[in-house]
Amino acid sequence: MYSITSLTILPQVVEGLVVLTTLWCFQYVISCVRTVAPIAAAESGAIRTRPTTFIGKAVTPIQALASFIPSVTYVLCVTGNLFTQPAWMQRMSLPNDYFQYETEVLLRIAACALSFVLFRFVGRTFMHLGNQWHAIGVRIIFIICVFRICVS
Repeated sequence: MYSITSLTILPQVVEGLVVLTTLWCFQYVISCVRTVAPIAAAESGAIRTRPTTFIGKAVTPIQALASFIPSVTYVLCVTGNLFTQPAWMQRMSLPNDYFQYETEVLLRIAACALSFVLFRFVGRTFMHLGNQWHAIGVRIIFIICVFRICVS
């Protein structure tokens, strides 16, 4: 249990907030892509430059999976462990001797709140790109999502 300015917060509440924020990020990214991709395809036509070599064709889905898997693993493991980080996940985390637990909890809650602002900015960027949007934008967003989870 964490006590922040006489407000008691259970660790499960913080983990649940991170999981819900991560799921919202997935939903928001997918809805942005589903909105912008048809516009880009209709106004600009099909993408003409695609990887032609075997390595180029293999790297693209591998990169997409590599940016997607950590977030999904986090959500599934924390949810399956009743909104508590499993012991193996805590052992594999980076050392955190810089902050007290209360400060860490505040930072994690702030990261969840700021991710709404960040993804609103990303959504506006998608809309601004319009017909110039390309699938590489999806990778950038998932990298941001993975980074947010690592920070959380």
